[in-house]
Amino acid sequence: IEPQTRFVRAMIGGSDFVAGGFNRAVYSRRQPGSAFKPILYTTALSTKKFSPATVLPDAPEVFKLWKPSNSGKREFLGPVRLRRALANSINTVAIKLMSEVGVDRVREMARKMGIRSRLTRDLSLALGSSGVTVLELTNAFAVLADQGVYQPPRFIERISGQTIDREHKKNQVVAPEVAFVMTS
Repeated sequence: IEPQTRFVRAMIGGSDFVAGGFNRAVYSRRQPGSAFKPILYTTALSTKKFSPATVLPDAPEVFKLWKPSNSGKREFLGPVRLRRALANSINTVAIKLMSEVGVDRVREMARKMGIRSRLTRDLSLALGSSGVTVLELTNAFAVLADQGVYQPPRFIERISGQTIDREHKKNQVVAPEVAFVMTS
């Protein structure tokens, strides 16, 4: 997808369209896992209560009988800056951040960035537990690459050689400075 125009330049949604007719890139929902974390961090930075330099603990914690851990057998690092936590995809920090930012606020940001799939209302959303489509997640990342501007994906540019010039609504859904920090 081109971030500035949202033209979808390539898409693979299956191996044989005739046999199945089901475009998995558009219709199949999969758990994005840690690929959802940038939406959480975008939400946190947008509140202006957090910055990339904010420190949160990478430590074991229990949330209503759930004791999340980091992937692999990695040791806990103790206090970690948000920039490092996102870069290293630290689960415990993401969950702590989600609990401080609020699940509903993150869900709202995800909607603004183009995710229409049903999102859970619990802390596991920080780890990408809700299914989304590839197209939704790709377009959400394009929002960050386009300085915080949302616009819907575009699939058809020309018909019979004639350019289709449709007005697509563009909305500034993330502050440009937040989008800049997230892409950096």
